[in-house]
Amino acid sequence: MILAVITARSGSKSVPHKNIRNLGEIPLIGWTVKAVSKSKLIDKIILSTDSEKYFEIAKSFNEKIVFYKRPPVLAEDVPSELVLIDVIKKSEDFLDENSIIVMIQPTTPFITGKDVDECITKILTNPNVNSCISVKQMSEHPEWAITTENDKHDLGTCMDRSGNTNVRQHLRKRWIPNGGIWVVRKSFFDKTRKIVDNEGTLIHPMSKINSIDIDDEDDFIICEALVEFGVFNKK
Repeated sequence: MILAVITARSGSKSVPHKNIRNLGEIPLIGWTVKAVSKSKLIDKIILSTDSEKYFEIAKSFNEKIVFYKRPPVLAEDVPSELVLIDVIKKSEDFLDENSIIVMIQPTTPFITGKDVDECITKILTNPNVNSCISVKQMSEHPEWAITTENDKHDLGTCMDRSGNTNVRQHLRKRWIPNGGIWVVRKSFFDKTRKIVDNEGTLIHPMSKINSIDIDDEDDFIICEALVEFGVFNKK
């Protein structure tokens, strides 16, 4: 069983009701449901939310989606691991130790069904690895970071940037989760309560533009512009 879990609570503080706000005339959660529904590997899609309204909106894009209503304690800012624990408890009838859980967040609207399936495929073809996450390459390098003292806000200190450290091409490539797709083996999650295996996880690189994660109003404005100018097709 490969289970997709879309997580979408209603209490966003940075952008109120962010998950159902329209992006190109389609609610944000609709983008995610449409993408996940195009997966060729997922067996069942569950929406974990505290809002029946959110479920009705999601269902309008896929009538087979299943509604798991979160208890109030999980409708706040809580770790995703707690949400998955709740989902797995409610799914005991059809999950087993070989099941794979795919967690998707609507705030990364430009993921595709192909991205989802490539993450799953990496897990299926690497039996000794427990997790896979979608990522983007970091453009900000830790070697170039500047820090300040608490009492000296205008005086910064940084690493020695002479020699190779000052040449971007010589710096080590690094990746960061883009917030879109998290795939984990149920057996590993049950034992560790971790979505990502710190000992080694597979990565699915995505472009910077496809990796936009909507955290605030500025991010929404950027996404709206990309849709308006046809970079992404809302169909």
